[in-house]
Amino acid sequence: MSEELIETLFLSEKRENLLILLLDGPSDIKNINSTLDVTSSSILPQIKKLREAGLVHKDDNGIYELTTIGKLIVENMKPLSGMLKVFDKSDTYWDERELNTIPEKLRDNIGDLGNIELVTPDLDHMYEIPEQLISNTRESQEMRSLVSFFHPDFPRFYEELANRGVALDLIVTDSVFERMKNDYENEMNSIMNAENTTFLVCNDELKPPTFNITEKCAYITFFNIQGRYDHQDIITHENSAIGWCRELFSHYTGFSQPVNK
Repeated sequence: MSEELIETLFLSEKRENLLILLLDGPSDIKNINSTLDVTSSSILPQIKKLREAGLVHKDDNGIYELTTIGKLIVENMKPLSGMLKVFDKSDTYWDERELNTIPEKLRDNIGDLGNIELVTPDLDHMYEIPEQLISNTRESQEMRSLVSFFHPDFPRFYEELANRGVALDLIVTDSVFERMKNDYENEMNSIMNAENTTFLVCNDELKPPTFNITEKCAYITFFNIQGRYDHQDIITHENSAIGWCRELFSHYTGFSQPVNK
């Protein structure tokens, strides 16, 4: 790929966003303006550059669409573009994450996490469930959760969700299960006996991340490269991120066993 083409693709956010928009199908200028929140005067010069590069075509009705070459390039560009945006949020955070336990397909598509927010608690709230997780689950009707490290507030947190009638699918690792069973018997019984919950256990050796997925957000804890929880999490409200986490949950479901209620 020539340097000029790379600059055309990546050195303008407007051009990049437009190409990804057109990957979903042809569009007129009115829809482009509203979807990308741009004006005609700002986007038309960028469209001109894309047309000159042979990536975008305009028909007689004023409809813009990707050329055959444009579609091939953007289909391969989109995952890289998403990945760069995710990693650009906090390269230091990602440098310290253990991602090798994630299936290769999902690692390759980690750009689906989209617009992430890094969550780091202050010292006064270091050992509490982060408010960003709690507030984003208050209105939830369903949740899929995988828990791979023990937090003393987790049993009550999931018990409250189960008692509220949330459709809860919960996977915990062996060690977390033993701790909850031995030290939080009442909460465990409440969770396991709720008709709206499923409870699975997976092997600690899988070393999965901890994550919670609702209809509206994904809250994820990746361990650091030492295999420890360092109180740094991410939250995202992107639909693509929710889909990514649901696929990750399904992956670990295949390695988990149900617990008899």
